[in-house]
Amino acid sequence: MRTTTVIATAAATTTLAVGVALGAQAALRPSTATEPADGALAATLTQMREEERMARDLYAALAEIHDGARPMSMITNSEQKHFDAMGTLLERYDVTDPSADKAAGTYALPEIQSLYDSWYAEGKVSLDAAYQVGIELETRDIADLEKAIAVAPTDVDRVLNNLLQASQHHLSAYQSAAAGTLPEEGGAGMGQGMGHGQGQGQGQGQGKGQGMGGNGPRMSGKGHDAGQSGDQDCPMQDN
Repeated sequence: MRTTTVIATAAATTTLAVGVALGAQAALRPSTATEPADGALAATLTQMREEERMARDLYAALAEIHDGARPMSMITNSEQKHFDAMGTLLERYDVTDPSADKAAGTYALPEIQSLYDSWYAEGKVSLDAAYQVGIELETRDIADLEKAIAVAPTDVDRVLNNLLQASQHHLSAYQSAAAGTLPEEGGAGMGQGMGHGQGQGQGQGQGKGQGMGGNGPRMSGKGHDAGQSGDQDCPMQDN
């Protein structure tokens, strides 16, 4: 009788230990694991991926046409980051990448293709026209992002909010360029941050741009640092 009790007790202890171990393993599983996206989310991620690539391609093309003009040449770098961030979400949610094997200026979605073609034709006419294209593109992008954020899951919401903030900065840059108040290259920075080592920005773009080497004109309102690469406006986080 004692032997049977010992065996039963040992079996129960072993079962409990196995259960605890399995529970611990479950707790250590990555919390970022996701299921495949439903139709609505897949469509949103697909569209945003193509929109970011279109913005990158368009700004790069217009910058080349207009001799590396800012802010297109700077914001192109940010759009690449945005494109990469959407690619991470596509992988996470097991959504087919619409941009795979597509050349610059060619898009899977007819709506995006039409926008690229019309904006490219408009923006290549003159530098002022290119600024207006940037304003139109960023305004549309902001509206699309706000709609997507309203229904996005938490991890997607975080990425889209970063994109939204960056697009708002880009819009400010294009508006200032159109108004003729874009800082000279190497002058003070726009908005928050420092301007290419030549002046210290203060607050929300209201600083004087004074400092080591000059008094560059400043943009009013929020904006990314036009004196640098454009990367400062979007510290992307996708998890």
